[in-house]
Amino acid sequence: MSLRKWLKLFGMTMLIGALAAVATGVTLQASDPEFRNISLDGWLYNIWMMTLSGLNFGALAHLGFFAYLILNYVARSVFRRPYLWVALQGFTVVFVLAELVYWLSLERGLPAATVWALPALLTAAAVMVAWRKVKETTRGAWIPSLFFLIAGTVIEAVPAFREAFREDNVLSLVLSLIPLFVCNAYQVMQLHRVLEKTPGAPAGEGAAGPAGNRASGQGAGG
Repeated sequence: MSLRKWLKLFGMTMLIGALAAVATGVTLQASDPEFRNISLDGWLYNIWMMTLSGLNFGALAHLGFFAYLILNYVARSVFRRPYLWVALQGFTVVFVLAELVYWLSLERGLPAATVWALPALLTAAAVMVAWRKVKETTRGAWIPSLFFLIAGTVIEAVPAFREAFREDNVLSLVLSLIPLFVCNAYQVMQLHRVLEKTPGAPAGEGAAGPAGNRASGQGAGG
């Protein structure tokens, strides 16, 4: 991956985070009667703060993405049988979802429907993105994509979970989860495009080296 491609991916991730945060925040505020009659200055201030938050979410998601790439690289060196690393990721996905349900069930101030709705929606969205990833790359992308989209997003959103639990406010959690997930989905879908073969390069050589193009289809971690 060249420096130019990395900067483009980083910049686009932050931009998408800002757009996702603004879209989510405006939708939530428009549905709240308390915010419908605020002044134009109030709306502009809120949108500006949402934009800054979204840029932070994009930067955090990008940091988490590269942390996963490093983890994936190290794990492939440690596990001599690739299926062991894939199996560990699959187990982690199930564990994170079970832990998420447990966290939410402990918070009495949150709506009861949130306990199952939030994990279910996160899983459904992750499956849709992973399915598209598989269509564009290989079947081996299923588990790694689900791992990053679910486990990665939940880990990145841990501060948002703490804030939501402290205030018993599920909306603040949604306002963080959606931009983070959108950023992560964008990065997952862009990875194999970033690592695709450079025009004019010898057969089998891409931006990531001789095995770069093939490796890029092996899930979120390349």
